[in-house]
Amino acid sequence: MRKLLNGNQAFAYGCFIAKVSFFAGYPITPSTDVYEFFEKEMPMRGGTFVAAESELAAVNTILGATIAGARAVTVSSGCGFSLMQEGISYAAGDFVPLVLLNVMREGAGLGDIPRSQGDYDQMTKGGGNGDYHCIVLSCSSMKDCVEAPAKAFELAEKYMNPVIVTYDSDVAHTMEYVDIPDEIFDKGSAYYDLKSFSRDYARKKLKFVLSGENTPPRYIQNVYYHNKDYDRILADKYDDIEKNCQVADEYRTEDAEIIFVAFSTCNRICLEVVDVLRDKEIKAGLITPVSLYPFPSSTFAKIIASGHVKKFVCVELNILKQMTKDIEYAVKFRVPVETIHSMSTCPTVDEIVYSEVINNV
Repeated sequence: MRKLLNGNQAFAYGCFIAKVSFFAGYPITPSTDVYEFFEKEMPMRGGTFVAAESELAAVNTILGATIAGARAVTVSSGCGFSLMQEGISYAAGDFVPLVLLNVMREGAGLGDIPRSQGDYDQMTKGGGNGDYHCIVLSCSSMKDCVEAPAKAFELAEKYMNPVIVTYDSDVAHTMEYVDIPDEIFDKGSAYYDLKSFSRDYARKKLKFVLSGENTPPRYIQNVYYHNKDYDRILADKYDDIEKNCQVADEYRTEDAEIIFVAFSTCNRICLEVVDVLRDKEIKAGLITPVSLYPFPSSTFAKIIASGHVKKFVCVELNILKQMTKDIEYAVKFRVPVETIHSMSTCPTVDEIVYSEVINNV
């Protein structure tokens, strides 16, 4: 079925495709309509909706639901997502496959509600205590938002690690037509009845004590406390993730001399910039990092090896050039990297096309 959806709605329908049966959250702009969607739809489909008293309560609620075998999700933005860091760190240390959505907004502290990508470092470098990473997947279109939950749960359960799906507030409220499987709207289908789906990964993978008539209560404990090989296990896991989970989309990069790098709203703008520049006989291309962690360094290495790129231009919405630093690391400073950036003001197509970074190629 073809439906006109914004990014938040598309993500929520994607959760039903992924058989998410449990949601806990606390409303905060610009992610509140995800909360409101699940408040209405989750009970109708046999799932569970919990209106948590805070973001900290929300993340710990889905932590418990995940341990119990449900596919559970929560969503927040800005300072609300920051409040979840303790629970995310706990899930990473205990190898619990949480999935969370962060709809980014501007500013430190309480911040404000316009679009931003200032949470990049918090998500990709680990916002809580200890040695850990979250796998981070970005969305730039409504199609991305629909497909992201299933991919997030696949990775979370494979690596027993938290996964963050992210996009900024403009993608959250931009509307596009997107295809949703008809069975999502069929009350008689397995997709509609979420009660039929539950994972017993606790028995198979985590080896927790299971509740039952003749067993003690189920419990969870940090892997660090009961596995002497924790250092090696953790290092091997993230080496595997960094080797095998890099994902990037490329657009017209096959002969590009100037290559833009952007995700979410900036990516949507840069797609048009590339076409405009190509019409002006300027060889432009675009890399869209889908995995923000692990950063798709292999894509940059491949393009540099081809020998035609003269410059990378990162277009991002933060003050401190957060993704630019990852690009510089990926290219090992062999090719110049420039940045077009601000905290929350998106450049227009013309502003990029006629900017100095283009004229100086």
